[in-house]
Formats: sequence, structure tokens, C-alpha cells
Amino acid sequence: MRSFLQRISSRKFLTAFAVQVAAVVALFYPQHESAIATAALRISALTVMLLAALGYGKIEGQVDSQ
Repeated sequence: MRSFLQRISSRKFLTAFAVQVAAVVALFYPQHESAIATAALRISALTVMLLAALGYGKIEGQVDSQ
């Protein structure tokens, strides 16, 4: 088992965190005024957030199982 500081300083965590931050920024500060474009951006931002979290969890699970 790795310590908490090793986990949060790993490249996997930092990459997943950066993706989450970018998705949150895109979610709350859309670039377009069109309702359809804003809705599509929000859906894609939520999808990216979910996939980044699931991907990080899967990778950490594989690392821990070894």
C-alpha cells in the first residue's frame, strides 16, 4: 500500500486532477452563448469528469493489486 503523499504526487493523479479542473472550468464558464452549444459543452464536461475519475480508479486498482 502506498502512502497518501505518494498517491497525490503521482503523475496519474496529477493528470486526472488537471482533467477534472479543466472540465469544471468548462462546465461553469462556457465560451458560447448558444443554448445547444452550452448544453453540449456541459454534457461533455460531465462525461470527461466521470471518465477521468473511473480511469484513475481503475489504474490505481491495478497498481495496488500488483
